[in-house]
Amino acid sequence: MLGEIKKQTSSFLQEKYKTVKLVLTDVTPAELGSYNSDPWGPDARTMTRISEASFDVDDYWRIVDILHRRFHVVDAKEWRQSYKALVLLEFLLTHGPEDIGEEFHCDKVS
Repeated sequence: MLGEIKKQTSSFLQEKYKTVKLVLTDVTPAELGSYNSDPWGPDARTMTRISEASFDVDDYWRIVDILHRRFHVVDAKEWRQSYKALVLLEFLLTHGPEDIGEEFHCDKVS
């Protein structure tokens, strides 16, 4: 029972932290999801929220900007950042706006 209370409290505090971070830093929920701290990438629910947000013009450009930065700043020690960006891009190609693929056409390796 105590473990369940701790789990609920932790979840509640994490959500409040995210809300405060959004308010204080002018970060949209889509951007916050793009900076997911999970080592293996965002879960399907988070990617769905990002995909839905990508249909809004402002969020679209914020998401594209984050992904471009992740692809251009590749550090071998931080390879998971690039991996997570690729996972998210793959999801956006199938569930996001049709023109998102064209945004990253210039990033392909020749």
